[in-house]
Amino acid sequence: MLESFLPSYFQWWHLPVIFIAGLIGEGYGTIIGGGSIVMQGVMIFLGVPLQSAIATDNAGALGTEVGILSETRKKVVENKKLAMFMVIPVFLGGVVGTSFLLTIPSAVIKYLMIIAISCLLFYSLFLKNKLKIQLSIKYQYPILFILLFLIGIYNNFIGIGEGTFTKISIMLILGTTFIKSHGIKTAAMIPSRIYSLVITALSGLIIWPYLLVFWVSTFISGKYATKFITLIPERYLKLGLVTLSIIFIFALIFVY
Repeated sequence: MLESFLPSYFQWWHLPVIFIAGLIGEGYGTIIGGGSIVMQGVMIFLGVPLQSAIATDNAGALGTEVGILSETRKKVVENKKLAMFMVIPVFLGGVVGTSFLLTIPSAVIKYLMIIAISCLLFYSLFLKNKLKIQLSIKYQYPILFILLFLIGIYNNFIGIGEGTFTKISIMLILGTTFIKSHGIKTAAMIPSRIYSLVITALSGLIIWPYLLVFWVSTFISGKYATKFITLIPERYLKLGLVTLSIIFIFALIFVY
């Protein structure tokens, strides 16, 4: 009876696969970036349409963010004014990005995803820990507002590497630490993700069994897994990101 409400490609054995994808993806994605490559890639492999994979992955990150906030809430409270400021451009951009996801053909989206993954790889391999920027205080917040608006569009439209791009923006422009930017970025993203969840769910893009499993695994990852994944040398995490990215790009070009 329940199967009649589920898409034709759904299989119950998908759920443990989805759980592992969420746990691994959000675990190393928090440190290196690109966790959505795992989560979206697994869903596409399981036969999920591209827009549904993006929407479900985006909503699934809410579990991660609740887990992260449970660990970083003190930092967020200390910087609540900055977090509230960041909510506005991210949410406005998220409205636009959700509209793009619903209206732009998947054939166009997949090539934009290839470009985004390539940029994430270039940053992780060559620019991480090398980028520096100095801005006058009077320009910091206007520039940050514009960047966060664009990131809000990107997050609800494609999503891969959003966390990395957001933290880069905050750290470069405001000079914050990784930990501080991590918590504030998380708090700022939640309203935009909730908006995307509501709109894409009403449009029929959310696969609810997958999303519920993602919420469990990504919460565990956000709260606990990142404590242990930091024990893995970063070069191995980068190698995993490169491997998965190449496989995903290959699949988008030649298979999807």
